[in-house]
Amino acid sequence: MSRYHRLRPADLDALAAGAGGADLVRTLRAGQLSKRMLQLRAVLDLADPAETGSYFALLAAAVRRNPALGPALLTLPHTGAWLAVTLRRLRQPDPATARSARTAPAPAAVPAAPPGAATAVPAASGRTTAGLAVRPESAGPVGVDLGYLGGLAVAAAIRAGLEFTLTVPARDGAVFLPSLGRARVNGSGPVTVSHTGGRTRVGPVELPPLGPGEPAPAGARGTETEGWSGLHSLSSTAGGLTLRLWLDDLDPYRDCHRLCATGRLDPAAVDRWQRLLDGAWPILVRYHRGHAEAIAEGLRTLVPLEADSASAGVNVTSMDAFGAVSMTPPADGQGLALGLMHEFQHAKLGATIDIEPLYDPDDKHYYYAPWRDDPRPLGAALQGVYAFVAVTEFWRTRRTAVTAGQVRLAETEFARWRDRVGRTCVDVESHGQLTPAGRRFVAGLRTVIDGWRDDPVPPEAAALAREAADDHWTVWRLRNRRPDPRIVARLVEAWRAGAACPALTVALRVRPADGRWLSRSPRLDLVRLRLADPERFDRLRRGAERLADVLPAASAGDLALAADDHLTARTWYQRQLRHEPDQVAAWVGLTLADARLPAADSALRADPELCRAVLSALAEVGVAVDPLDLSRWLAPVRVRSVAAPDRS
Repeated sequence: MSRYHRLRPADLDALAAGAGGADLVRTLRAGQLSKRMLQLRAVLDLADPAETGSYFALLAAAVRRNPALGPALLTLPHTGAWLAVTLRRLRQPDPATARSARTAPAPAAVPAAPPGAATAVPAASGRTTAGLAVRPESAGPVGVDLGYLGGLAVAAAIRAGLEFTLTVPARDGAVFLPSLGRARVNGSGPVTVSHTGGRTRVGPVELPPLGPGEPAPAGARGTETEGWSGLHSLSSTAGGLTLRLWLDDLDPYRDCHRLCATGRLDPAAVDRWQRLLDGAWPILVRYHRGHAEAIAEGLRTLVPLEADSASAGVNVTSMDAFGAVSMTPPADGQGLALGLMHEFQHAKLGATIDIEPLYDPDDKHYYYAPWRDDPRPLGAALQGVYAFVAVTEFWRTRRTAVTAGQVRLAETEFARWRDRVGRTCVDVESHGQLTPAGRRFVAGLRTVIDGWRDDPVPPEAAALAREAADDHWTVWRLRNRRPDPRIVARLVEAWRAGAACPALTVALRVRPADGRWLSRSPRLDLVRLRLADPERFDRLRRGAERLADVLPAASAGDLALAADDHLTARTWYQRQLRHEPDQVAAWVGLTLADARLPAADSALRADPELCRAVLSALAEVGVAVDPLDLSRWLAPVRVRSVAAPDRS
């Protein structure tokens, strides 16, 4: 009888309390191995055996020669992404591109799990990618997707020392061999791969010598020969602990989150990532040893993303690719350390939920999460809480480890996330449909956060943290809370008629705005700049440096607000809204600036969501109105918040 992977209550307690440890990460990886074995079984059951039979036969032969290769290749991060994508395509095939489902028996076995590992896991409780899907998965014949199994078989056979010949399809003029690299070939048709006499050829390309053994990054720039690109790898050692990572710019499934993975990196870019890792790893090892040990055990791949000049940086983890994180280049080693610690929390929790469901996937409510600008379902909210507990821990420690000029930023970040994460944790615990294991896990998270409540924070940092919290909440409510359109229409008619504002009550309902954004605020970016680099902030204020060159998304109003010149900021936003009445950023700035003025100077008398809706409706019929005048007129209206609706 098959055994199921299980997590003990003590394991959940360890995960909630911090990193969980290397032994627990090995348990999570064993669960991922069994899950992928089941996924591979499903691929073989659904696919035409004429397309997969030769691939699987070679893979099975290699695993018989070297049993460690099966687990090693199946647990490569993007093997999981390939399996997930391929299963989606086989289960919902595009008639124009997909082959028919198989009807003949599949091969009799899949590569065995390591000794002691179970062969099955319970059904997963849902999939949440901690990132933004901004483009669809690429289309094309499903046989090209199935060809990735051929690449796995080739990689296994080379490492097992087998001689073979195998035909695989090319993808975009290339054949990728997981853990080895990519061969550029002509065209997109079938390609013959052979390994004889110690020489490997992929179509017309002869590969450099590839030694046998298990796939493991060695810490070197990838080999480049004519037609062949080897995988880059990174390696760093501190305090007797080594982290080895693939720097993957080749795998066709590395962009499973669809956030623009880079193409082939040049040597300077690879060297930059190595320097960043050398700056990050000592921070993690010295100050967060438990997290460092877990990361060293479980993290295998870093996927570089294209940096966008308008972005503050993106980190993302796919729940289909345990062991990989993707990110744009951070500013320094501290940024990379924080990103790795944050993202590996997502990976651990995703693998945990595959073994031990923590919540009911039928929970349909939305939750407010102060790290995102869109309402979040329960699974995503729980993921965020777990990741940001680690973020809070990181800044709590950095307060005593950074230079004097950076302490204010660390104190502010710690105070901000301690409060915000605690509130979301309570919300999840109070309203989420958690399993018994989930309740235990969330209670453990709350205990950690509560243990930091008495940590002293300087008054200035506490005030800045509250401002950051107010900023995010204002963005969220203006994006996602909408007044009853019938009441808005009545108010527009009354204004146009020159009548007094009726004393109405209007319901504000949560209706997520289009798109799913990661939270980013140019106002907070400027506050961070003021704390971290006051001289540069002063140059911006004096006009000695152009704001557009430093923060293209920021406005003159944002700069005034960050400098605590609230009256100037409000005037700037007020003027902008006369011309762009629906501009969310200007409404956020106006609301924040007005709230920070003395009571005698404050002018907003109505909820900004209602003001924005009425001002925009008036603009649509050609009526231009000053936003502050409208807010005063709307003072008699009362608003009533309505709980977030169930997700359909």
